[in-house]
Amino acid sequence: MDFHRNLVPDRNIVLAQLGTLAWRGGDGEEIFTSPHAVIGHRRRAAVDLDGGRQPMSEETTVLAFDGQIYNHRELRHELGLRGHRFRTRSDTEVILRAYLEWGEESAARLNGMFAFALWDSGAERLLLARDRFGVKPLYYHPTDTGVVFGSEPKAVLAHPLVDPVADAGGLRELLAFTSTPGRTPISGMRRVRPGEIVVIDEKGTDERLYWRLVAAPHTDDGETTVRRVRELLEASVARRLAADVPVGVLLSGGVDSSTVAALAALVLRRNGGDRLRTFTVSYKGGQASGPGPMRSSEDAPYARAVAEHIGSEHELIELDSGDMVDPVLRRTAVRAQQDMPVAAPQFPASLRALCRRIGERIGVVLAGEQADTVFASFMGMDDPAVIAAPTYPWIAATAHHLPPQGLGTGLFSPDLLTRLDIPGYCADAYRADLARVPHLEGEDPRDRRMREIYFLHLQGWQEFGCALDDGASLAGGVEVRWPYCDHELVQYLFNVPMEMKTSGGPKGLLRAAAADLLPASVLHRAPSQFPTGRDPAYAPMLKAELRRVLADPASPVLPLLDLAAVNALLAGPGEPRRAWRDLTDMEMVLQINQWLDQYRIRIAL
Repeated sequence: MDFHRNLVPDRNIVLAQLGTLAWRGGDGEEIFTSPHAVIGHRRRAAVDLDGGRQPMSEETTVLAFDGQIYNHRELRHELGLRGHRFRTRSDTEVILRAYLEWGEESAARLNGMFAFALWDSGAERLLLARDRFGVKPLYYHPTDTGVVFGSEPKAVLAHPLVDPVADAGGLRELLAFTSTPGRTPISGMRRVRPGEIVVIDEKGTDERLYWRLVAAPHTDDGETTVRRVRELLEASVARRLAADVPVGVLLSGGVDSSTVAALAALVLRRNGGDRLRTFTVSYKGGQASGPGPMRSSEDAPYARAVAEHIGSEHELIELDSGDMVDPVLRRTAVRAQQDMPVAAPQFPASLRALCRRIGERIGVVLAGEQADTVFASFMGMDDPAVIAAPTYPWIAATAHHLPPQGLGTGLFSPDLLTRLDIPGYCADAYRADLARVPHLEGEDPRDRRMREIYFLHLQGWQEFGCALDDGASLAGGVEVRWPYCDHELVQYLFNVPMEMKTSGGPKGLLRAAAADLLPASVLHRAPSQFPTGRDPAYAPMLKAELRRVLADPASPVLPLLDLAAVNALLAGPGEPRRAWRDLTDMEMVLQINQWLDQYRIRIAL
C-alpha cells in the first residue's frame, strides 16, 4: 500500500510475495489491484468453498483474511437485522460487512483465529488486525509513503522496498528466552501483536489493543468453577467443529487432547453429525514412541483407550524418524516456522510430517496444544525460589542447566554475546512485561505474584507456540484449530486463583472438568510431550551439516561463531550430560545460517 505511488505496475511484485506463501493455501490465488493498494491472497477453504474467494470487495473496502471466524453465523444474523444483505455464506463477507457497520470496533466482535488486511479507499486507510492470541500471523514494514505487509516475514522480505537487515536488537530477539511484543529480528519490520489493530493512513500509524485481559475478583466456588470451565471448553470445541469440510482431532492420549476429542465426539453426537475421526502419531519400530526425558509413556495405548471410550474412528499414523534427519526435509520444516530460527525444531518437523499424512485424509483437525499454558502447568511451580525470582519464571527454572545468554548460544562468539548482553535485555523486557500485568487493588501478595506468572506465560509462550504449530501444520496441508486458545476461557481462568487451577496436581482444574469424559488411566496419566523422532543419526546429521557450513567461506553465520568451540564440538564425542545442549547449539547455528542465506539478511551491529 502506498499513498503517493501508482501501484498498478507492482502486481508482479505481489505475485512473487504470494509465491513465498504457497503452503498457506492451495485452494485459490487472487490479486486485487488499485492505484494505491495491491493485495494478494492464497486461500485454504473450510467455509463456503465456492463463495469465499478473496480478496473480497464491498463498496469502497477490500479484504484479505486468513483464518476462521467461529461466531460468523451469529454476526451474520445480527448484521442481517441491521439491513445487510449477504452474497455468500463465507466468514470473509461477515468481516467485511462488520467493518462497514462498526468500523474499527468490528475486530473486537470477532471470535476466532484470524489475521486480516482491509483497505478502505474511501477513507484512504489500511487496517491490519490479528486475533487475541496470535494464532494467525501478520507482519508489516512501513515505507516512506506506505507499508508492505504479509502473513509471514518471507512475504514482506520478498518486496524490493524492504531492506533485510538484522541489528543487535534483532539478534537479541532470536537468541533470548523472551521477545518484545511486536518486535521482529528484521530492522523496521513489525508483527501485529495478538489482540491488536493497526490503522495506517497518511497521518501515520496507530497501534492499539482491542482486547486485553481484565483482573476481577473470582467469586465462584470450586464446584461452580469446574462446571463453568466445562461449559466454556465445550462451547469452544463446538465452535471449532464448524466447517464445510470434515474435522478430526489429533489425539495423543494425554488429558489435553483427550478432553478435546471427548467433547468433540459429544457435540457431534448431540448434533447428529458424522462419527469423529481421531489420529495418533507413532514412529516405526518404536523409534520415538517410548518413554524419554520429556515423555512419560507411549501414546498409542492411551489414545486407543480414549478412542474406544468415545467411539471415534481412530487411526494410528506411523512416521519414520529417518525423515527428521533428511537435510532437505529438515530445511523445509525450518522454513515453515514463520522464519523464526529456534533451538529445537524436532516438534514442528514431526507435526509437519504428521499433518502431511493427515492431509491425505482430512483438511481440519482440533488439537490440545496450549493447555499447559492456559491451565498453569508451568515448570518450577513447586519451587518457591522460581516463584520469587525477579525474572521470567522459565529463566529461573532452567538457570541451573542452561546458559544465561539463551538456549542454543553455546557456539556463538563470546565477544558477540557480551555485546548483545542478552541477560540485560531479558531483565529490561521482564520489567516492561511486568508493568503490563493487570492487578486487583489490595490483592494478596502471593495471589498477585501468581497472576503475574500466569500472565507472563500467556504472553511469552502462547504466541510463540501457535506460530510454530500454525506454520508446521499448514506446511503439511492441514488447518489446526486450538480449543484452548479461546478468549472467554482464558479470561475466566485468568481470575481463578492458582490454588484452584492446580488443586489435585498439575492441570487439576482441567482434570476435574473432564472427570466424567475420560478413562481413569488417561485422566491421571503423567504429562508427555508430543513425540518427535529420536533417530541415532540426528546428531551425526547436524555435525555433517555444520561441517559443510564451516567449509563454505561464504556461509553468512561464520563471523558470529566461536570457531574454537565449534571445532571442539565436532572433534569430540561429546559429554552425555551435554548432549541435548550440543544439539540445540548446532540447530541454532544451522538455522540462523539458513535464515541469513535464504533471505540475504545482512548483520549490522
